Amino acid sequence: MKPRIGIAMNYHVAEEGVERAYIDMPYFSYLEEFGALPFPICPTDNIVQLDAVLSLLDGILFTGGYDIDPSLWGETLHKKARLIHPRRQRFDLMLYEQASKKQMPILALCLGMQLINVAHGGSIHQHIPDLKRGVKVEHMGPKDQMTQHSVTLDYSGKLFDWLQTESIAINSGHHQGINRLGEGLAPTAVAEDGIVEAFERVDYPYLQALQWHPERDLASPVNRIVIEKFLQASRSKG
Repeated sequence: MKPRIGIAMNYHVAEEGVERAYIDMPYFSYLEEFGALPFPICPTDNIVQLDAVLSLLDGILFTGGYDIDPSLWGETLHKKARLIHPRRQRFDLMLYEQASKKQMPILALCLGMQLINVAHGGSIHQHIPDLKRGVKVEHMGPKDQMTQHSVTLDYSGKLFDWLQTESIAINSGHHQGINRLGEGLAPTAVAEDGIVEAFERVDYPYLQALQWHPERDLASPVNRIVIEKFLQASRSKG
């Protein structure tokens, strides 16, 4: 049976006041390509409704987006930050809490990774180009386009176990990144400048969080293995 995967939707209020919930199509295609049934989850403040939806699903995909409100870790807003809508932020945090209670398999990408880090008491570098590092890594291409760089895998992590290599190339398109890693999270991939690019939750059946966008490069063997392992865990849950 195909695993049923809930996708956390983005949320936006247009200038004319119309509320819109939406998903970038590559997330949908990523799941569909590998035999899953994608189910968009509209941002809601109704926890009873959310729990009813989660009872029908086998796994959760947390998607990318703009930036998290830095007041969550005690900082003021950086001038380069562009915040997600408060409703989406509330919803994603609630979705993570409720999915965790149900021990659901979770794959978190880009913003999704950062949000889970904050949920565990971690913090975020609000603008990586401000950091003074001995090694410079381009995490975002010109004009906010994707770029590519390498990361080193931790021998104790699932990514290394699956891929059996010390280093992989990833696509990258983010100006923020992990600063302080949250409690109970273990880094599994780190860029040359020290930015954590992937982590897993050590006390949890299955949670993989990646800073990059596997849904935008389906030809990559790395990204194919990531989704295959997530769906395998979701099938076991279902």
